[in-house]
Amino acid sequence: MIIDFEFEDVKKFLPKRAINSNKYDSGQLLIIGGDEKYPGAIILAAQMAIKSGVGLTYLYTKSQNVIKVLKEFPEIIVFDNHDRLAEILSDNIPILAGPGTLNNKWTRETYDLIKDKPITTILDAAYIQEIKSINLFTTQILLPHEGEAAKLLNVPSSHVKEDRLRSVIEISIKYNAVTVLKGPGTLISNGNETFCCMNGSTALSTAGTGDVLAGLIASFLAQGLNPMKSCKLGVALHGHCAEKLNLKSGLMPSELINLIRGYINQ
Repeated sequence: MIIDFEFEDVKKFLPKRAINSNKYDSGQLLIIGGDEKYPGAIILAAQMAIKSGVGLTYLYTKSQNVIKVLKEFPEIIVFDNHDRLAEILSDNIPILAGPGTLNNKWTRETYDLIKDKPITTILDAAYIQEIKSINLFTTQILLPHEGEAAKLLNVPSSHVKEDRLRSVIEISIKYNAVTVLKGPGTLISNGNETFCCMNGSTALSTAGTGDVLAGLIASFLAQGLNPMKSCKLGVALHGHCAEKLNLKSGLMPSELINLIRGYINQ
């Protein structure tokens, strides 16, 4: 059975900050990604994480991106040092891996460092294709579009498009994951329960909006929500704010980030 929902049903999950809270109370997040061709993706994901409430956002990326990120967004704690990465990984904080990545040696090597961590890891873009087996230690969150979902199931993309419900359930069971199958009528499943988000807009079909969504889901996870609540709230708020922009096309991801921040702070 599939359960429809919208933002009004899940807005009660929005994290609340205590008056006496500090940055550590608001959660820590590690983002890994950013091929030199796509530094904007990690900036969008990190911006969304910070603007939706994460106390500390770390970003591990390629050396070529460090200066670009610092110039664009100095609030991000960005680095390319492997020893620093190992230090942060030892803290077992939530991880978002994938924005702006390609299938290459750097992606494979960093995936090997995080694949068995006993913490919920969100996998997006090229990192989705690195999954070889179920993670027995913890639940993963996967954020595939239909093409990536097809590769996870080793079927043609047309099979996923024809039966999105069956596909999202099969992925979730196969990989012990909460899966967000992106697209019109985004589906979220853990293999036992499946939800369809009724919020959304055709304007979301543009580069960068998926990175915003990844950063938003990761933010809620870092602030203490469980994987399913993080995904439902992130997907619904993302779609709800896209609707409020009232655009058929031409949406700028940065506009969406700022509108989401506004809704969170109402």
